Amino acid sequence: MLTTGVQVVAMKLSFSQWLKLRRDIAGVTQAQIAQELKVRPQTISNWEKGVSNPSLDPDQTLKLCLLLKITLEDLAKGFRGEITLDD
Repeated sequence: MLTTGVQVVAMKLSFSQWLKLRRDIAGVTQAQIAQELKVRPQTISNWEKGVSNPSLDPDQTLKLCLLLKITLEDLAKGFRGEITLDD
């Protein structure tokens, strides 16, 4: 067995980091999310930069989950900062 001496450590993600990662994984752009949620593209950028946090109505919440291909539980964990890089 080959070992590299590298230790993998679980890294907690902020909501903004997690959102960007999930968006990249889902292959959607900030503009696409903004259009579906009926917000400005700058709003999505601000969420990903940690400048502001989303305030979503139920319809927007569902649309965001569908766009990111995640469950409502995943989104809630992301909001609460309960996601680690190994999740």
